[in-house]
Amino acid sequence: MYTVGCAIKDTDKLKIFGENDTFNIFSILKSVKNYESIFYNTNAVYTKEHETPLDNGLKRGLKKIKLLTIDKAELDVWDINPLKSEKYIIFCHGICSEKSNLLQQKVYMKFIKAGYGVIAFDYRGRGKSSGIFSRKGAITDVETIYQHLLNKRIKLQNTGIVGHSMGSAVAADFSAANSVAFTVLINPFSTATDMLKEIAKKTNMPELVQKIIQKLPSFLFPLNNKFDNIKALRKIKSPVCIIHTKEDSDIPVKLARKLCKKSNNKKLKYIELDGGDHEINDEKTDCCIQFIKQIL
Repeated sequence: MYTVGCAIKDTDKLKIFGENDTFNIFSILKSVKNYESIFYNTNAVYTKEHETPLDNGLKRGLKKIKLLTIDKAELDVWDINPLKSEKYIIFCHGICSEKSNLLQQKVYMKFIKAGYGVIAFDYRGRGKSSGIFSRKGAITDVETIYQHLLNKRIKLQNTGIVGHSMGSAVAADFSAANSVAFTVLINPFSTATDMLKEIAKKTNMPELVQKIIQKLPSFLFPLNNKFDNIKALRKIKSPVCIIHTKEDSDIPVKLARKLCKKSNNKKLKYIELDGGDHEINDEKTDCCIQFIKQIL
């Protein structure tokens, strides 16, 4: 899996800053742009080259379909519903992953056993989906999935969304603008700029550059995909559950705590678990299902 750590190593190899360089705001902002480019582009190549074989437990009731978005991106989608449930979960994976990831397949099976149908898909530009990833495009992708369920006569009140890692930002953005039964965010960050500041601390950038990045206001960051979960959460009307682990080294738990504190969402439930696992595991999935069962 191509992780945040992998992107940091690739960024460090670029050696943007030489030992005798004079730092200025332009060179610093260039470093930010380079990281974002590496993170999204190298990641996309990885997801297209690595697909996990389908678990036997998912083969029954799984339909592989292609959906065309309004802007002509072709999405590769799994519609998994062996029990013919009228209740569905849309699953948004992290940016370092793709829908066939083994850990996620286990999550799908747990959701199915709990009585839900599952939609798993690759964002545009990842896995077997066409196009180039972007924040706006990813939201359009989920809207296309949503319309697919409406076409199947699945009721709005029977459809919820779960997002993991970067997928939590896609899920939050979608729920902020659409009616869903519930929204679950697993190991989310607060904002993309907060996340980038945390990443900067782990790079080999000169100490002065790192300090400047920590002080830069959000509007100065030249990010193409400026996700803001705090703003999104303030607009979400459905019940929301945030699940995070205390020692997550990829997305620090303090960003999830900030997200909860700043969002002022009165329908928010926050669950903080021991351990440092960033990926989805049985404990997180069980917490997710327990929350959803109270609603749907």
